[in-house]
Amino acid sequence: MKAEAATQASVNQALTKGACPICGILKDFQWTLAAIVRPQAALRLCNFHTWALARSRGGSLERSTPGESVSSVFLEMLKGSPGGKVSSDDCVLCHRVRDEEVTRLRELAQQFQRPMFVQWMKTQGSLCLDHAGKLKEFVPLRLQTFIDEVVERNRSELREELEAFHEQLKHGEHAGGGLLGRVAEFLVGQRGL
Repeated sequence: MKAEAATQASVNQALTKGACPICGILKDFQWTLAAIVRPQAALRLCNFHTWALARSRGGSLERSTPGESVSSVFLEMLKGSPGGKVSSDDCVLCHRVRDEEVTRLRELAQQFQRPMFVQWMKTQGSLCLDHAGKLKEFVPLRLQTFIDEVVERNRSELREELEAFHEQLKHGEHAGGGLLGRVAEFLVGQRGL
């Protein structure tokens, strides 16, 4: 099973108010990669993906017990020549995630040709700062300005919600903690991307 086949969600399917669609797709994609990686001695993984692999326990692989496939991958890696910590530039899975990111940014850029999509993005769409910047590389200048407007609306909405949440906390009300995750995604993208 290939990771691409496991992550069939299109950008349109990933559109949700308050969440960056690229982050959502890539988060699912990289966890799928970690779950289906095959044993090989030359496998080079960064810190994040090594731990993601350990966490996944490889349970999604056919005919393997949880942990069996991951232990096979780690055994093969230990048989190879360990060269110390691997940077994200040299990580096999990071390369796959970056390739998928470019594919999905191009797909999202194509959606900006649809007037209904532009209207939805104007009123409800969200992008993290990182993917907004990267998306600008794939769209004409007039849409780059529009992306800036979407980001500024996102920033303003998050700031208002966070100020209200901060006031709630002063009064002992702790509901709404998911907001902190949305703010973190907006500021730095999804964890591990």
